[in-house]
Amino acid sequence: MKVTAHNNDQQGNMDIDHMSYRHDIDLPNRLIITTWSGRASDDDFIQALTSYQQEIKGHRDYQLFNELLDFRHITKLNLSTRGIIELGRIAQRTDQPAVQTKLAIVISSTVAFGLAQMYITYRNLVPNSNKKLNAFKRYNDAFEWLTAATTPDQ
Repeated sequence: MKVTAHNNDQQGNMDIDHMSYRHDIDLPNRLIITTWSGRASDDDFIQALTSYQQEIKGHRDYQLFNELLDFRHITKLNLSTRGIIELGRIAQRTDQPAVQTKLAIVISSTVAFGLAQMYITYRNLVPNSNKKLNAFKRYNDAFEWLTAATTPDQ
């Protein structure tokens, strides 16, 4: 398992007042797990997603991996509709036309779950989007959905 950690705090301290995220690569399950914590805004997510695509998702070995976004440790979300739409556009850039991968979003709060559903809706409207998305309130449900053998109705 390869791990990459990022933090917006210049001194590297995990501080709930700043957004931080950690990427874990689960090779046997062909899965990229990103765990987020602290406060997060449109700009934080856009910067993190752009970096993620360049460093990890754009890497040839991981392009066909499914993804799990764990937002259970986010302390505050400051997202706008415009930011969510932009995130969908940026995310679509690494979609592979011939292969559909899956992305699960794990959210614990009702408000954040609604924002995740909004992101999924906008993400599915982006032209050439080829990723199956789902939001979950339980981590185990998301993990099972991502690692289950794919059948035509999944």
